[in-house]
Amino acid sequence: MRLLSPIFLLALALVAPPAPAAIPDAEATAPAALRQGEEALASGLWEIAVIRFDKLLQDSALPLAQKPRVAIRLAEAWIRSGNSAAALTLLDQAFAAKDPEAYFWKAQALAASGRFAEAVDAFAPALDTPQTPYRREACLSRAGLQLALNQAAAALASLKTLATDPDPTTAAEARLRQAEILFDQGDCLNARATLPLAPALAPALRPQAAFLHACLLLAEAKPAAAIRAFSALVEQPQGQSLNRHAAAAIGLADALDAQDSPAAAANSLLAFIQEHPDSDLLDQMFQRLLQWLPAVPAPTDPILEQLAQWIPPLPPPAAYLINANGASAVAAWPLVALPSNLAAYAFYTRALGLQRIASPEAKTEARHLLTRLRLEYPAHVLASRSLLQAGRWLLDDGHTSKALTVLAAVRDSARSPVLSGEAAFLAAQAAFAAGDSKQAVSLFEEAATVLTTQAADTAYLNAALARLQQGELVAISSREASQMTPATLADLALEQALAATPPAAAKSALAAFISSYPDHPRLAQARLAAADAALSTSPPDLVAAHEQLDALAVPHAAIEPLPPVHLALTRLRLTDLSNDPQATIAAARAFLESFPAEPAAAAALVLGRNLFQAGDYNSARMTLEKIAATDPTPPRAQAAWLLAARAASLIPSPQSREEALPLFDHAIAINAPLRPIASMEKARLLIDLDHLGDAITLLRKWNDALPKDDALRLPVGFLLGEALIAQAEKTPALLSEVLDLYQKLLTHPQVDPATSYRLQYLRGQTLEQLPSPKNPAIKRVAEALEAYFSVLESAAKQAPAEWEWFERCGFRALELCEAAQRWQPAIAIAKKLASFHGPRAEEAAARARALQLKHMVWEDE
Repeated sequence: MRLLSPIFLLALALVAPPAPAAIPDAEATAPAALRQGEEALASGLWEIAVIRFDKLLQDSALPLAQKPRVAIRLAEAWIRSGNSAAALTLLDQAFAAKDPEAYFWKAQALAASGRFAEAVDAFAPALDTPQTPYRREACLSRAGLQLALNQAAAALASLKTLATDPDPTTAAEARLRQAEILFDQGDCLNARATLPLAPALAPALRPQAAFLHACLLLAEAKPAAAIRAFSALVEQPQGQSLNRHAAAAIGLADALDAQDSPAAAANSLLAFIQEHPDSDLLDQMFQRLLQWLPAVPAPTDPILEQLAQWIPPLPPPAAYLINANGASAVAAWPLVALPSNLAAYAFYTRALGLQRIASPEAKTEARHLLTRLRLEYPAHVLASRSLLQAGRWLLDDGHTSKALTVLAAVRDSARSPVLSGEAAFLAAQAAFAAGDSKQAVSLFEEAATVLTTQAADTAYLNAALARLQQGELVAISSREASQMTPATLADLALEQALAATPPAAAKSALAAFISSYPDHPRLAQARLAAADAALSTSPPDLVAAHEQLDALAVPHAAIEPLPPVHLALTRLRLTDLSNDPQATIAAARAFLESFPAEPAAAAALVLGRNLFQAGDYNSARMTLEKIAATDPTPPRAQAAWLLAARAASLIPSPQSREEALPLFDHAIAINAPLRPIASMEKARLLIDLDHLGDAITLLRKWNDALPKDDALRLPVGFLLGEALIAQAEKTPALLSEVLDLYQKLLTHPQVDPATSYRLQYLRGQTLEQLPSPKNPAIKRVAEALEAYFSVLESAAKQAPAEWEWFERCGFRALELCEAAQRWQPAIAIAKKLASFHGPRAEEAAARARALQLKHMVWEDE
C-alpha cells in the first residue's frame, strides 16, 4: 500500500493557529461586536465573524489601539471563509501590516489564493526568528506548500528548522512530517530512522505516527506485524481523522492480501464499508474489491452478493399530490432524496464484476446497473465513468457507431478531464481501426492534452502512428335599604344581578340572588339569565348552566313562566357548547321545526356551524348561504358568509373550492369585525388553489393600505411572503421582494422576540434560495447562516422567548454546517443549542456527540 500524500495546512485546512484568546477582564468594555466576532471565530462560524469584525472596523468609535487587532481578526475570518482576496487587500494597509501576526495571515491568504510560491516566501520570517507568532504553524504550512510544488527537498529543509526546536513536542512533530515525506518518496529506510517514538509526540499525533509505522511494516514485507498494527488503528478510531481511519482499514486489507489471503482482505474491507458507508475513501476501497474479484467470478461470489445488498430497489414511479392535505402551496414543493455514495459505487462495481461472467443474463444486468447509476445518480462522478465503461463495452461487442456516440457524450459532459481524455483515446482507437486516420489523430491529440503524463505520452505516440497513415489534430350600587320593602329589595337585587358584568360577575350575582330569594316570582328569569351568564364565561361553565336549566324543568306555580323561544335557544347554546355536533344538529333542527314563525337566524347559524364541524360541508354551505342572504344583521350575515365560504372550500371538488372565493368576497364586503379574517382566509385559499398572482395582488394592496404600525401587517406579511415564495418557483426574482418584506417586518413595533425568531428563520430560508450578487453561481448561504445564528446570539443574556422557531433556527444553522462538512462549527452550534435546555436539547446534545464520534472531532485536538 502506498501512503497518501501527507496532509498539510493549505489555507488553514488542518494546521490552525490557537483559538482566539478570550477578552481579558481589562477589556470588559470592548465592543460587543468584538466579543461576538471572537466567539464566532472560536466556534468556526467564519461568515458571522466577518460580519461582526467588518462592522466594527468601519465604526468610527473604535479606539485606534484596537484597530489592528480587529483588522487581523477580520483578515483571519475572511481567509477561513474563503475570501482571501479581501484579506490580502486589508493586510496591505499600514495599520494592519504592522501587527506581528500580519505576515502569517498574509501568507495564508496567498496560499488560499493559489499563490503557493509567494506564500512560501511570506512564511520565511518564521524560519529564523523563534519569537515569531505562529512559528510552528508557519513552518509546517511552508513545508506543505513546498511539497505541493513538488519541492520535497525544500519541504524537508523547512521541517528541519522545527526538528531542532527547544519544544520537544514540536521537534517530534517536524520529524514525523519528515518521515511521511521520505516514505512517500519510497525512502523507507530513512523514514524509519526519522520516525519519532510515540511518547515524544503530542497525543493527537500518535495515531498518525502509528499509521505511518504500520505502512512502513507493510513496505518492509512484514505483513503479519502490519496486520496487527493496522488492526489496532481500525479497532481504536478515537483520535484519528475519518480518512486516516479508513486508510488504516485499506492498509489492513492490503496486508491481508500480502499474506495471499484476498478473500480475507475483501471480507475485511466489506465489513468496514458496511460500518462506514459514507467514507471519503470508497473509491480506493471499491477499486481493491474489483481487483480481488476472480477473473471470471461465480454469480454467487461473496463480493458480488454483498454489492447487491447495497443496491437500493427500483424506485416507484414519481407521484406528486399537490396540496393533498390542504396545506399551503409551499407544502407542495417536492422533496428530493440525497443520493447514496455507497449505492453508486455498488452499482458500478457490481456491473464491472458481472461483465466478467460470460452469460448474457449477467451482461444484461451489468448494462442495466450502469443505466440505473446514470439515471438515479446523474451528478455522481461515477455517472460519467459508467458512460465511459458502456462505450468501452460497445466497442468490445463491435457496436462502433453506438460506442462513438456514447464516447462523444462523455467527452462533452464529463467533469473530469481525465475521463474526457480516456473517452477521446477510446474513440481514437475506434476511428483508427475503422481506417479514419485523420479523426484518429485529432482524438489522440485531444486525449493527450488532458491525460496524465504516461497516458498522454501513449496518446501522442498513437497520434504519430496515425499520422503515418494520414495526418492531423476540442405565528348594588349604594341605596338606603331601610326605606325599601323586602319585595323591592329583592327586585332591586335581581335587576342589579341582571345588569352585572362581566359574565363571571353576573353568574355569581345571579347565583347569590337565587340562593337568597328561592321563592321570588321572577326566579325562572334569574335562572335562565344565570344559565346564559354561565355559558358566556370563559371557559363556559357548562355544569352551572346545566344545574339552572334542569331546575327550570321542575314546574312551580308561583313562578312566572319564561318565553319558550328564549329557553329553547339557551338549551341549544348549552348543547352547542358541549362539543357534540350531531346532538347540536338535531337540537337546532328541532328548534327550527318548533318555532318556524320565529326569527331563527341564530339557530340556523348554529345548525350551519355544526354541520360544518361534523364535516357535512355541502349541507352547511347551503344552510349558511341562506342565512347570509336573508339576515339583516351585518355581523351575523358576515359570519354566515365566512362559514359558507369555509365550507365550500373544504368540499372535495375543484368547482366548489373556486365557488368559495366569491363567498369570501361577500363577507369582505360587509364592514364588520370579521372582514380581516375573511380577507386572510381568501388569500389562504388563493394560495392553496395556486392562484398565486391573485393572492399576491390582494395581499400587496392590503399590505400597502395598512398603516405602518398596524398589527395586521404581521399576519398579512407572513401570507404575502408565502405567496411570493411559491410564485418564485416560476419567477425567482420575487425572492428579493420576499427578503425585503421580512426585513421590514423585523422593524415592526409589535415584533416580539418569538416573532423575530420566526422572521429570521424565514429570512434564512429565502437567502438560501437567492443567488449571491457577486457570484450568481452560488447561493447566499453565509447570510442565511448569519440570520439563523443571530437568533441564538439574541438569547445569550436571557432565556429564549419561545422554543419552536428558536430551535428551528438553531437546527437549520447546524444543518447548513453539516451540509458544508464544517464539523467544528456544527458541533459548536449543537452544543450551544443543548445549553439552552429547550425541548430539543437532548437531540442537540446527541447530534453534537454523534458528529464528534463520526468525524473524529475531539476537544483535545
